[in-house]
Amino acid sequence: MSLEVRSLSVWYGQIRVLFGVNLRVDDGEIVSLIGPNGAGKTTTLDAIAGLLPRDGEVCIDGEALAPAVPQAAVARGLVLVPQGRRIFPSMTVEENLLLGGFSHALNWRKAEAAFEPIFEYFPRLKERRRQAAGKLSGGEQQMLVIGRALLAQPSCILIDELSLGLAPKFVELLLEIIVRLNQEIGTTFLLVEQAAAAALDISNRAYLLKKGEMVFDGSATELKDQVDVLRSAYLGARPTADMATTSQR
Repeated sequence: MSLEVRSLSVWYGQIRVLFGVNLRVDDGEIVSLIGPNGAGKTTTLDAIAGLLPRDGEVCIDGEALAPAVPQAAVARGLVLVPQGRRIFPSMTVEENLLLGGFSHALNWRKAEAAFEPIFEYFPRLKERRRQAAGKLSGGEQQMLVIGRALLAQPSCILIDELSLGLAPKFVELLLEIIVRLNQEIGTTFLLVEQAAAAALDISNRAYLLKKGEMVFDGSATELKDQVDVLRSAYLGARPTADMATTSQR
């Protein structure tokens, strides 16, 4: 699946928070969207997923999605893993996973076969399948929400802040699983991530968002090398004269 966003703008009331954002994720890519707090990264993902009204176009394989209709995005294979995990804590791991298959009318009779590929990537979930999800660790809960997203049979997964509140070992493990999913079953990913260096290490390309505007579009390696660009975005430092940015390419 290819994803393309054209001239995306979003308002909260009278306040405009995204200013004509353009980005693309080609089929089979891992792409990172990074930037400081308040840059508009979560808003971008929510608008792409249809959770917010927006101006501009969101296209899947060249066909525009209706704005603010999240079920249309899911039906086309686009799934959001939101920030903060948002599990159902009193329900079991299995029950939380089953909700991911709602759009495919997955029921308990079909569930066992559907769960097995998820358990191959997340064996801890298999060990805890009948445990209340609220008793999982933070890293295990993040595994659960990714597994739940996979039950929707997505072609492209948007992940908002994978590393939030997690120990480095869990972040490393989850990023390794994302790479495996990308390489083994061809899942496309758009990652919003504060652990920028770790995300860029596994990404093909990257975007840098600052105050609702895209200030860099290029290869992940190129962005890692442009220290001035990152310093300017995250710390507000004054860029040097030779700072290379490629905006809205």
